[in-house]
Amino acid sequence: MKKSISIIFFTFCSFLSFSQIDLESVLEGGTEDAQLLMKGYLKPFAAGFGNGINGGWYTTAKAHKLLGIDVAVIANAAFVPKTDETFTFTNSDYANIKLDANPNDPTASAQLPSLFGSQSLDDRPLLEFSSTDGKISTSALPGSGLKEAIGYNVVPSAMVQLGVGLFKNTDVKVRFVPQQSEPEFEFSTFGIGVMHDLKQWVPFINKLPFDVSAFAGWNNIKSKAFLDANNNPTQAVEFNTKTTMFQILASKKLAIFTLFGGVGTTSYETDVNMLGNYETDSQTFTDPVSLNYSGSSVRANLGLSIKLLFLNISADYAIQEYNTLSVRAGFTIR
Repeated sequence: MKKSISIIFFTFCSFLSFSQIDLESVLEGGTEDAQLLMKGYLKPFAAGFGNGINGGWYTTAKAHKLLGIDVAVIANAAFVPKTDETFTFTNSDYANIKLDANPNDPTASAQLPSLFGSQSLDDRPLLEFSSTDGKISTSALPGSGLKEAIGYNVVPSAMVQLGVGLFKNTDVKVRFVPQQSEPEFEFSTFGIGVMHDLKQWVPFINKLPFDVSAFAGWNNIKSKAFLDANNNPTQAVEFNTKTTMFQILASKKLAIFTLFGGVGTTSYETDVNMLGNYETDSQTFTDPVSLNYSGSSVRANLGLSIKLLFLNISADYAIQEYNTLSVRAGFTIR
Protein backbone atom coordinates (compact mmCIF):
# COMPACT_ATOMS: atom_id res chain seq x y z
CA MET A 1 0.00 0.00 0.00
CA LYS A 2 2.77 2.41 0.95
CA LYS A 3 4.49 1.83 -2.38
CA SER A 4 1.29 2.78 -4.21
CA ILE A 5 1.00 5.93 -2.14
CA SER A 6 4.57 6.89 -2.98
CA ILE A 7 3.92 6.47 -6.70
CA ILE A 8 0.86 8.71 -6.47
CA PHE A 9 2.58 11.38 -4.50
CA PHE A 10 5.86 11.54 -6.37
CA THR A 11 3.87 11.88 -9.59
CA PHE A 12 2.03 14.76 -7.93
CA CYS A 13 5.34 16.33 -6.84
CA SER A 14 6.82 16.09 -10.33
CA PHE A 15 3.80 17.81 -11.89
CA LEU A 16 3.55 20.56 -9.31
CA SER A 17 7.28 21.28 -9.01
CA PHE A 18 7.60 25.04 -8.80
CA SER A 19 11.29 24.67 -9.63
CA GLN A 20 10.18 24.61 -13.27
CA ILE A 21 8.98 28.21 -12.96
CA ASP A 22 10.95 31.41 -12.44
CA LEU A 23 9.20 31.77 -9.10
CA GLU A 24 11.12 34.86 -8.01
CA SER A 25 9.99 36.81 -11.08
CA VAL A 26 6.39 35.70 -10.62
CA LEU A 27 6.30 36.78 -6.97
CA GLU A 28 8.05 40.09 -7.66
CA GLY A 29 4.98 41.07 -9.66
CA GLY A 30 2.91 40.86 -6.45
CA THR A 31 0.80 38.13 -4.88
CA GLU A 32 -2.39 39.12 -6.74
CA ASP A 33 -0.69 38.74 -10.12
CA ALA A 34 1.04 35.55 -8.97
CA GLN A 35 -2.23 33.97 -7.84
CA LEU A 36 -4.04 34.82 -11.08
CA LEU A 37 -1.20 33.46 -13.21
CA MET A 38 -0.87 30.24 -11.20
CA LYS A 39 -4.65 29.75 -11.19
CA GLY A 40 -4.68 29.28 -14.96
CA TYR A 41 -1.39 27.41 -15.07
CA LEU A 42 -2.29 24.70 -12.52
CA LYS A 43 -5.97 24.22 -13.41
CA PRO A 44 -5.55 21.00 -15.46
CA PHE A 45 -3.88 19.17 -12.59
CA ALA A 46 -6.50 20.21 -10.03
CA ALA A 47 -9.43 19.41 -12.33
CA GLY A 48 -7.90 16.18 -13.63
CA PHE A 49 -7.14 14.88 -10.16
CA GLY A 50 -10.58 15.83 -8.91
CA ASN A 51 -12.27 14.00 -11.78
CA GLY A 52 -9.91 11.02 -11.75
CA ILE A 53 -10.14 9.87 -8.16
CA ASN A 54 -13.87 9.20 -8.49
CA GLY A 55 -13.00 6.32 -10.80
CA GLY A 56 -13.04 2.64 -9.92
CA TRP A 57 -15.60 2.65 -7.12
CA TYR A 58 -17.46 -0.40 -8.45
CA THR A 59 -17.39 -3.23 -10.99
CA THR A 60 -20.98 -4.41 -10.62
CA ALA A 61 -24.39 -3.18 -9.53
CA LYS A 62 -24.97 -6.42 -7.60
CA ALA A 63 -24.33 -6.09 -3.85
CA HIS A 64 -22.30 -8.62 -1.87
CA LYS A 65 -23.94 -11.21 0.29
CA LEU A 66 -23.83 -10.45 4.01
CA LEU A 67 -20.18 -9.91 5.05
CA GLY A 68 -18.91 -10.55 1.56
CA ILE A 69 -15.79 -8.51 0.86
CA ASP A 70 -13.65 -7.16 -1.93
CA VAL A 71 -10.20 -5.60 -1.78
CA ALA A 72 -8.85 -3.74 -4.81
CA VAL A 73 -6.09 -1.48 -6.08
CA ILE A 74 -7.40 1.14 -8.52
CA ALA A 75 -5.42 3.22 -11.02
CA ASN A 76 -7.01 6.16 -12.85
CA ALA A 77 -5.91 8.35 -15.76
CA ALA A 78 -7.88 11.55 -16.36
CA PHE A 79 -7.36 12.95 -19.86
CA VAL A 80 -6.72 16.69 -20.10
CA PRO A 81 -8.87 18.22 -22.88
CA LYS A 82 -7.06 20.24 -25.53
CA THR A 83 -8.83 23.41 -24.38
CA ASP A 84 -7.02 23.19 -21.02
CA GLU A 85 -3.55 22.72 -22.48
CA THR A 86 -3.46 26.54 -22.59
CA PHE A 87 -5.11 29.43 -20.78
CA THR A 88 -5.81 33.01 -21.83
CA PHE A 89 -3.50 35.77 -20.60
CA THR A 90 -4.73 39.38 -21.02
CA ASN A 91 -2.56 42.36 -20.08
CA SER A 92 -5.41 44.28 -18.48
CA ASP A 93 -5.95 41.53 -15.87
CA TYR A 94 -2.48 42.03 -14.39
CA ALA A 95 -0.75 44.97 -12.72
CA ASN A 96 2.92 43.99 -13.08
CA ILE A 97 3.01 41.06 -15.49
CA LYS A 98 2.61 41.80 -19.19
CA LEU A 99 3.16 40.17 -22.56
CA ASP A 100 6.72 40.95 -23.60
CA ALA A 101 5.70 41.47 -27.25
CA ASN A 102 3.36 44.41 -26.44
CA PRO A 103 3.43 45.27 -22.72
CA ASN A 104 1.81 48.70 -23.16
CA ASP A 105 -1.32 47.45 -24.92
CA PRO A 106 -3.96 46.66 -22.25
CA THR A 107 -6.08 44.73 -24.75
CA ALA A 108 -3.24 42.43 -25.82
CA SER A 109 -3.82 38.77 -25.03
CA ALA A 110 -2.24 35.40 -25.81
CA GLN A 111 -2.69 31.71 -25.11
CA LEU A 112 -0.08 30.57 -22.60
CA PRO A 113 0.74 26.91 -21.93
CA SER A 114 -0.74 25.45 -18.78
CA LEU A 115 1.15 22.87 -16.76
CA PHE A 116 0.19 20.37 -19.46
CA GLY A 117 1.07 22.63 -22.36
CA SER A 118 3.69 22.27 -25.06
CA GLN A 119 7.40 22.57 -24.34
CA SER A 120 8.02 24.07 -27.76
CA LEU A 121 9.54 27.54 -27.44
CA ASP A 122 7.53 28.65 -30.47
CA ASP A 123 4.33 28.06 -28.53
CA ARG A 124 5.34 29.93 -25.38
CA PRO A 125 5.00 33.73 -25.50
CA LEU A 126 7.42 35.57 -23.22
CA LEU A 127 6.10 37.43 -20.20
CA GLU A 128 7.54 40.64 -18.79
CA PHE A 129 7.71 40.82 -15.00
CA SER A 130 8.05 44.21 -13.26
CA SER A 131 9.12 44.34 -9.61
CA THR A 132 8.40 47.04 -7.04
CA ASP A 133 11.90 48.50 -7.49
CA GLY A 134 11.41 48.91 -11.24
CA LYS A 135 13.46 45.90 -12.27
CA ILE A 136 12.14 44.08 -15.35
CA SER A 137 12.78 40.45 -16.29
CA THR A 138 11.36 38.16 -18.95
CA SER A 139 10.47 34.50 -18.77
CA ALA A 140 8.15 31.91 -20.30
CA LEU A 141 5.89 29.43 -18.54
CA PRO A 142 7.10 25.86 -19.08
CA GLY A 143 4.82 23.10 -20.28
CA SER A 144 5.28 19.53 -19.07
CA GLY A 145 5.80 18.12 -22.57
CA LEU A 146 3.92 15.00 -21.47
CA LYS A 147 1.77 14.87 -24.60
CA GLU A 148 4.86 15.19 -26.78
CA ALA A 149 6.49 12.33 -24.87
CA ILE A 150 3.66 9.77 -24.66
CA GLY A 151 0.95 11.15 -26.94
CA TYR A 152 -1.52 12.01 -24.16
CA ASN A 153 -1.92 14.52 -21.36
CA VAL A 154 -3.13 12.52 -18.37
CA VAL A 155 -3.43 13.20 -14.64
CA PRO A 156 -2.81 9.94 -12.75
CA SER A 157 -4.28 8.90 -9.42
CA ALA A 158 -4.62 5.64 -7.49
CA MET A 159 -6.58 4.21 -4.59
CA VAL A 160 -6.74 1.16 -2.32
CA GLN A 161 -10.33 0.19 -1.49
CA LEU A 162 -12.18 -2.25 0.76
CA GLY A 163 -15.82 -3.20 0.21
CA VAL A 164 -18.10 -5.06 2.66
CA GLY A 165 -21.60 -6.42 2.16
CA LEU A 166 -24.15 -5.50 4.83
CA PHE A 167 -27.89 -6.03 5.31
CA LYS A 168 -30.61 -5.32 2.72
CA ASN A 169 -28.27 -5.73 -0.29
CA THR A 170 -26.11 -2.80 0.73
CA ASP A 171 -22.35 -2.48 0.19
CA VAL A 172 -20.11 -0.06 2.06
CA LYS A 173 -16.82 0.81 0.35
CA VAL A 174 -13.95 2.43 2.26
CA ARG A 175 -10.83 4.15 0.98
CA PHE A 176 -8.43 4.81 3.84
CA VAL A 177 -4.73 5.55 4.12
CA PRO A 178 -3.43 6.81 7.48
CA GLN A 179 -1.06 9.76 7.61
CA GLN A 180 2.14 8.94 5.71
CA SER A 181 5.07 11.24 6.48
CA GLU A 182 8.37 11.31 4.62
CA PRO A 183 11.01 14.06 4.32
CA GLU A 184 9.63 14.95 0.88
CA PHE A 185 5.86 14.64 1.48
CA GLU A 186 2.87 13.99 3.71
CA PHE A 187 -0.23 12.15 2.52
CA SER A 188 -3.50 10.77 3.88
CA THR A 189 -6.87 9.87 2.43
CA PHE A 190 -10.32 8.79 3.50
CA GLY A 191 -13.28 7.96 1.31
CA ILE A 192 -16.58 6.19 1.77
CA GLY A 193 -19.14 4.92 -0.72
CA VAL A 194 -22.51 3.23 -0.33
CA MET A 195 -24.17 1.05 -2.98
CA HIS A 196 -27.76 -0.10 -2.45
CA ASP A 197 -29.85 -2.48 -4.56
CA LEU A 198 -32.97 -0.86 -6.04
CA LYS A 199 -34.66 -3.92 -7.52
CA GLN A 200 -35.88 -5.09 -4.13
CA TRP A 201 -38.00 -1.96 -3.67
CA VAL A 202 -39.48 -1.08 -7.07
CA PRO A 203 -41.95 -3.62 -8.50
CA PHE A 204 -41.35 -3.05 -12.21
CA ILE A 205 -37.55 -2.86 -11.81
CA ASN A 206 -37.32 -6.24 -10.08
CA LYS A 207 -38.46 -7.87 -13.34
CA LEU A 208 -35.47 -6.55 -15.28
CA PRO A 209 -32.88 -9.17 -16.38
CA PHE A 210 -29.98 -7.20 -14.90
CA ASP A 211 -28.98 -5.65 -11.58
CA VAL A 212 -29.78 -2.03 -10.72
CA SER A 213 -28.38 -0.06 -7.77
CA ALA A 214 -27.85 3.48 -6.51
CA PHE A 215 -24.40 4.65 -5.47
CA ALA A 216 -23.04 7.64 -3.53
CA GLY A 217 -19.33 8.21 -2.88
CA TRP A 218 -17.13 10.80 -1.16
CA ASN A 219 -13.33 11.23 -1.11
CA ASN A 220 -11.07 13.47 1.00
CA ILE A 221 -7.36 13.56 0.14
CA LYS A 222 -4.84 15.67 2.05
CA SER A 223 -1.28 16.01 0.80
CA LYS A 224 1.76 18.21 1.10
CA ALA A 225 5.01 18.28 -0.91
CA PHE A 226 8.08 19.95 0.57
CA LEU A 227 9.91 21.90 -2.11
CA ASP A 228 13.32 22.00 -0.40
CA ALA A 229 13.19 19.58 2.50
CA ASN A 230 16.92 19.84 3.26
CA ASN A 231 17.57 23.61 3.10
CA ASN A 232 14.16 25.16 3.74
CA PRO A 233 11.71 22.68 5.28
CA THR A 234 8.99 25.36 5.67
CA GLN A 235 8.48 25.71 1.89
CA ALA A 236 5.75 23.37 0.71
CA VAL A 237 2.85 22.98 -1.68
CA GLU A 238 -0.34 21.82 0.03
CA PHE A 239 -2.83 20.02 -2.19
CA ASN A 240 -6.22 18.98 -0.75
CA THR A 241 -9.13 17.52 -2.71
CA LYS A 242 -12.70 16.57 -1.82
CA THR A 243 -15.02 14.84 -4.28
CA THR A 244 -18.58 13.51 -4.41
CA MET A 245 -20.31 11.23 -6.88
CA PHE A 246 -23.90 10.02 -7.31
CA GLN A 247 -24.88 7.41 -9.91
CA ILE A 248 -27.54 4.92 -10.87
CA LEU A 249 -25.75 1.67 -11.78
CA ALA A 250 -26.64 -1.32 -13.92
CA SER A 251 -24.76 -4.55 -14.60
CA LYS A 252 -25.23 -7.87 -16.31
CA LYS A 253 -23.23 -10.99 -15.49
CA LEU A 254 -22.37 -13.28 -18.42
CA ALA A 255 -20.38 -16.33 -17.28
CA ILE A 256 -17.05 -14.98 -15.97
CA PHE A 257 -17.68 -11.51 -17.44
CA THR A 258 -19.73 -8.63 -16.07
CA LEU A 259 -20.74 -5.64 -18.16
CA PHE A 260 -21.38 -2.62 -15.93
CA GLY A 261 -22.04 1.08 -16.18
CA GLY A 262 -23.69 4.07 -14.59
CA VAL A 263 -25.00 7.58 -15.09
CA GLY A 264 -25.12 10.46 -12.62
CA THR A 265 -23.07 13.44 -11.44
CA THR A 266 -19.58 14.06 -10.13
CA SER A 267 -18.05 17.10 -8.41
CA TYR A 268 -14.78 18.15 -6.81
CA GLU A 269 -13.22 20.97 -4.79
CA THR A 270 -9.45 21.37 -4.66
CA ASP A 271 -7.25 23.76 -2.69
CA VAL A 272 -3.65 24.46 -3.70
CA ASN A 273 -1.62 26.47 -1.20
CA MET A 274 1.98 27.58 -1.44
CA LEU A 275 3.29 27.67 2.14
CA GLY A 276 6.41 29.10 3.75
CA ASN A 277 8.70 32.10 3.30
CA TYR A 278 10.07 33.01 -0.15
CA GLU A 279 12.75 35.66 -0.50
CA THR A 280 13.18 37.77 -3.62
CA ASP A 281 15.50 40.69 -4.33
CA SER A 282 13.06 43.22 -2.89
CA GLN A 283 11.06 41.44 -0.16
CA THR A 284 9.99 38.23 1.57
CA PHE A 285 6.63 36.63 0.76
CA THR A 286 4.87 34.40 3.32
CA ASP A 287 2.32 31.82 2.13
CA PRO A 288 2.02 33.75 -1.15
CA VAL A 289 -0.38 31.56 -3.16
CA SER A 290 -3.78 30.20 -2.15
CA LEU A 291 -5.95 28.77 -4.94
CA ASN A 292 -9.33 27.10 -5.00
CA TYR A 293 -10.78 25.05 -7.85
CA SER A 294 -14.19 23.43 -8.12
CA GLY A 295 -16.23 21.78 -10.80
CA SER A 296 -19.10 19.42 -11.49
CA SER A 297 -20.42 17.56 -14.49
CA VAL A 298 -22.67 14.77 -15.66
CA ARG A 299 -20.85 11.43 -15.50
CA ALA A 300 -21.54 8.30 -17.55
CA ASN A 301 -19.29 5.25 -17.60
CA LEU A 302 -19.14 1.79 -19.14
CA GLY A 303 -16.84 -1.04 -18.18
CA LEU A 304 -16.10 -4.76 -18.25
CA SER A 305 -14.82 -7.01 -15.47
CA ILE A 306 -13.61 -10.58 -15.49
CA LYS A 307 -13.64 -12.85 -12.45
CA LEU A 308 -11.33 -15.87 -12.19
CA LEU A 309 -12.02 -17.68 -8.93
CA PHE A 310 -11.49 -14.88 -6.38
CA LEU A 311 -9.49 -12.59 -8.69
CA ASN A 312 -11.39 -9.71 -10.26
CA ILE A 313 -9.86 -7.53 -13.00
CA SER A 314 -11.77 -4.68 -14.64
CA ALA A 315 -11.51 -1.54 -16.74
CA ASP A 316 -14.02 1.22 -17.41
CA TYR A 317 -14.14 4.55 -19.19
CA ALA A 318 -16.06 7.56 -17.85
CA ILE A 319 -17.29 10.50 -19.92
CA GLN A 320 -17.27 13.65 -17.78
CA GLU A 321 -15.49 17.01 -17.55
CA TYR A 322 -12.14 15.18 -17.82
CA ASN A 323 -12.77 11.75 -19.34
CA THR A 324 -11.19 9.05 -17.18
CA LEU A 325 -9.91 5.52 -17.72
CA SER A 326 -9.91 3.33 -14.59
CA VAL A 327 -8.22 -0.04 -14.21
CA ARG A 328 -8.79 -2.18 -11.15
CA ALA A 329 -7.44 -5.48 -9.79
CA GLY A 330 -8.44 -7.20 -6.57
CA PHE A 331 -10.07 -10.10 -4.78
CA THR A 332 -13.78 -10.71 -4.22
CA ILE A 333 -15.40 -13.16 -1.80
CA ARG A 334 -19.17 -13.79 -1.62
